[in-house]
Amino acid sequence: MDRSLFLISFLVLLISCGGPSSESDDEASNFRMHLRLWPAHHNDHELRDELVDALTQYEGLFDDAWLCMETATIVMDEHRASAENMAIAAAKLRAVGVESSIQGISIGHSDSFELQSTKFNPTEWGAAKGIFGSQCSGIHCPRQEGFLTYISEVYELYARTCTPRVVWIDDDLRLTHHTPARAICYCDDCLAEFNALHGGSWTRETLVAALDTEHGDNPIRHQWIAFSQESLAMVASAIARGVHRGSPDSKVGLQHTGFHRELLEGHDWNPILDSIEVVTGQPATSRPGHGFYNDHAPRGMIEKGYDIARQVHRLNPNIKEIACEIEGYMHWATGKSPHGLCVESMLYLAAGSTQLSYAIICSATEPMEWYADNYFKALARWRKMYEEYTAFNVGSRLGGVDPYISPDMVMRQSPDFGWITTAGAGDVATSIAPLGVPYAPESDAAVAYVVDAPSAWGIPVQEFEELLSAQGVVFDEASWDVVKNRQLDHLFTPVEVPGELGTTTCYSGKHGGRAAVIPAFNQSISNAQRLEILRAMDWASNHRLPVIVESMAQALVMPRVDADGALRSVMLLNCSISKQMQPTRLRLRGCDLNGKSKLVWHSVGDRDKVLPAEREGGDVVVDIPPLAGWYAGWLSVE
Repeated sequence: MDRSLFLISFLVLLISCGGPSSESDDEASNFRMHLRLWPAHHNDHELRDELVDALTQYEGLFDDAWLCMETATIVMDEHRASAENMAIAAAKLRAVGVESSIQGISIGHSDSFELQSTKFNPTEWGAAKGIFGSQCSGIHCPRQEGFLTYISEVYELYARTCTPRVVWIDDDLRLTHHTPARAICYCDDCLAEFNALHGGSWTRETLVAALDTEHGDNPIRHQWIAFSQESLAMVASAIARGVHRGSPDSKVGLQHTGFHRELLEGHDWNPILDSIEVVTGQPATSRPGHGFYNDHAPRGMIEKGYDIARQVHRLNPNIKEIACEIEGYMHWATGKSPHGLCVESMLYLAAGSTQLSYAIICSATEPMEWYADNYFKALARWRKMYEEYTAFNVGSRLGGVDPYISPDMVMRQSPDFGWITTAGAGDVATSIAPLGVPYAPESDAAVAYVVDAPSAWGIPVQEFEELLSAQGVVFDEASWDVVKNRQLDHLFTPVEVPGELGTTTCYSGKHGGRAAVIPAFNQSISNAQRLEILRAMDWASNHRLPVIVESMAQALVMPRVDADGALRSVMLLNCSISKQMQPTRLRLRGCDLNGKSKLVWHSVGDRDKVLPAEREGGDVVVDIPPLAGWYAGWLSVE
């Protein structure tokens, strides 16, 4: 590989992609539903035909099926045999109206991955070495020439044989959690290239010690992160070149996950996605994800939903195909419930996904008939609402308050490798989402910031001075203690507390912002305390919170606003197992009724309803019909 050419292309891309997208917000919806598969679905002909029959029975449910490359071998003859079977399956799928895409792994998940085998262990190039010196056997070093040649050729083989719509790179294209390695790659070859690039003489031991201890303005962490991002981008580029040779019209996408929790990947996945665009000439596609494999504890989907929202808002604006992950690993009937899948899908669309991808039958542990009669049947009932919601919200973004995580959190001082993760930043704050708090992680439409204690430790002094003292911000007592511990409370001056905020302390920021300190981010509180939290957030935002849940409800609200900040829609999820006993009263901002607009309520199994609304000053008040337990619907401003 010509590394100098790669670096030049990489730099040119960073310059060319630095500005905002010129694409219009009113483009058409690209909504699709995808079904992810594993190799058995094309290699086992009986299972393949059962799948085709099930998709025929539920015609129009799935637009794409992601056929899966072999995951347990690097033997090219075995890939060729699999690709031939895949081509037959792709033709059968297209015959019943389902387009074929492909997904494949790259550097490997872990040495103990359940589909792993010794056939995946490299002998012609080096395996990865972990941050603590663990030598991997089935995880490939991303900078090995032999590996980059192999991965390009194998993706070309499948692309040429099957001409897929999209080729998806699995989420093993990451730096962290490759058991037995906590993070990669610290092999001699990678260190030699890093030293040559920066004129250093690091060994693994001295580099790790420096990464662990240095912070502030020292460049080593930024240098190593940039170098590691480039390692991943090199793999993506090799894959994209292979796909482009084999099937020039195919798109290439990345199945990424919650990067903000693992800071070694950097602030976002755009270096990988950009490198794909350089090779293929068209924007990459995105599949944000983050665990949540069963719905035994259903509020876990809320955490994942906001993880997805954060990933979506950090994407370059030219990336439009965003097919969030709905995962049921290991795809047992005892895992995800059919209704849970449907509600989860709606939540992730509200978070900003434009498409839905389902890993719910991959392992084929249940009969195909069971998957079809339960999962497919339930999703078919909800699909029309997904389509309508996505089309209505094209060009919108989440509105509300941003549970803030600094893009420079990696520079904080935190011993024992705590610096490479966000250590729960933002999680404490978002735990109260079921109280009706409208969160908008990373959104450019956020009206205020919310800072919990883990986040407060990772915000540089300059950000406190220039950002948080100039914007609306909400702390709790734990995060305010961090502010005082860091001697940054001098940036805020106490002001008189409005009458409705009895236990909240209010401040004026140095540069004109408002700061409110509430007792705690605690979801087990009285309704009066719940309302005070919402009013504190509204006060901090200078009364710009797009929606306030005024009546008692354990509800998730996800408002979406347009480029001008006008309210477009509100998704409402009843986060309890009980049917709501009364309507949910919402106070809305940013919707001008005045005879020009109407509020329409949409829910599965019922007709759309135009809801009566009252104007109170500049606000609009509307009552949402009671929702069943763990049920979702949405309000459109038309």
